Amino acid sequence: MSTDWLALANRKLDSMPEQGKETRERAMSDLYFFACLVNPGYMYGDVHKDIFRWLEEYTLYGINEKLTTNKLIMLPRAHLKSHIVATWAAWIITRHPEVTILYVSATAELAETQLYAIQNILSSSTFMRYFPEYINPQEGSREKWSARKFSVDHVKRRKEGIRDATVSTAGLTTNTTGWHADIIIADDLVVPENAYTEDGRESVVKKSSQFTSIRNAGGFTLACGTRYHPTDIYFTWKAQQYDVYTEEGDILGKQPVWEVKEFPVETEGVFLWPRMIRPSDGKAFGFNNQVLSRIKAEYEDRTQFHAQYYNNPNDPGSNRISRDKFQYFDRKFLRQQNGYWYFRDERLNVYAAIDFAFSLHKNADNSAIVVIGVDSENRIYVLDIDVFKADRTSEYFKHVSQMHSKWEFTKLRAETTVAQVVIVRDLKDLLREQGTPLFVDEYRPSRAEGKKEERMASILEHRYDNGQIWHFKGGYNDLLEEELVLARPAHDDIKDSLASAISIAVKPKSSKSRDKNNTLNNIYSSRFGGVAFRGI
Repeated sequence: MSTDWLALANRKLDSMPEQGKETRERAMSDLYFFACLVNPGYMYGDVHKDIFRWLEEYTLYGINEKLTTNKLIMLPRAHLKSHIVATWAAWIITRHPEVTILYVSATAELAETQLYAIQNILSSSTFMRYFPEYINPQEGSREKWSARKFSVDHVKRRKEGIRDATVSTAGLTTNTTGWHADIIIADDLVVPENAYTEDGRESVVKKSSQFTSIRNAGGFTLACGTRYHPTDIYFTWKAQQYDVYTEEGDILGKQPVWEVKEFPVETEGVFLWPRMIRPSDGKAFGFNNQVLSRIKAEYEDRTQFHAQYYNNPNDPGSNRISRDKFQYFDRKFLRQQNGYWYFRDERLNVYAAIDFAFSLHKNADNSAIVVIGVDSENRIYVLDIDVFKADRTSEYFKHVSQMHSKWEFTKLRAETTVAQVVIVRDLKDLLREQGTPLFVDEYRPSRAEGKKEERMASILEHRYDNGQIWHFKGGYNDLLEEELVLARPAHDDIKDSLASAISIAVKPKSSKSRDKNNTLNNIYSSRFGGVAFRGI
């Protein structure tokens, strides 16, 4: 480090007017004030003030026993979340010039863009006026001031022997083996390229799981992003908890790993960042009804609009099956006689389907078995639902056997794609060995049937519209209904099994020995509250 520029910086500090020293000290302690000082062109709303105040609360380097909870900012598009994080990073560097930060985004290019934003703050004339001892004014004298990393020239870094750069950048595919950082900043890890496939989402999970090993003791992670998918990494993070212990070593309870600031663009017409005009030049910031309406009109994908601006990757207005289509029957009126199931006096043919999910990962889809009964009028009753996780054929066999013993369905549909082929083959072998009289219908979807979502919709939607499907109260029924009403549910295993079971169902022949009309009137007046089902 050249002593010439540092000596000059110290002289500037010594000669700084009292007002300037007060500004410097306030900026060090007040993040919002710092933001206004170094970003004079920005107009902040109350939400930004709130988040800046919230970000002031942290501990670093194990100063005391308190650990800083990771922080997650979920703001709508165009609400300055990345700007807030870049400003916070510059402020942290100002308070702790010895800090090391790893800035991670979905791609290295995105992270480098944010690095540039931090560099701009630290090299601005305003910052260098109040903090002259951080940056060597001569570009060539800086320590590795590049597009991918940089270091401030503060004397405290030399005294503590800090070798790592002040800020380094990485994309999700960057090899970070051997890297260390006090703070991880995860900015926009989820992007369309990794949000819409299971492999893409899993790659984000695997990379983010490495943050803890990179981070030094006493450090924490600050993340910000936008929702794209119900099971993206933000969904995972919000659910994470850890055990809290007493001094005696007893578990006191659980604490969330992440503190979350999450807001929609508006709530009942009240906007998170109301439209405001900069007096100096008339530039507009923020949102109002007109702005949001224009944006919404340009989104062909309503679900994505809702994800981007309401932090909800399920647009409640785009559901294809609404809750008012759900009908319920009472399972106490089910009976088994002479090897057949009946609901009241109507005989049922019973079928089942299984949706395999060969994984025990907590965010992976569940495996699900759905059992249905169909009567002579093509009314479909969801008789039972089993949901479980498994990674062994023996586990699948156990669950199938239990459901078969209970309902004695004659046919089980199982999808056979990739690894599922082996599972189904082994399952059939076990059933044969045990002498279980069950036919397993192997099914491989064709391209002509369209995507999985389209196939399920073609089977289910018109049947719910026509009032053909009846649910029971309790069990896993709530999970089924959530999958049905959401445009992009976190899981769709039960819904898929229901569609598969319906696709193989054949109604029994109607009875000729009773008055059909009287029977129908009795059934529906007694079991459905006296309201006759129209259209039959």
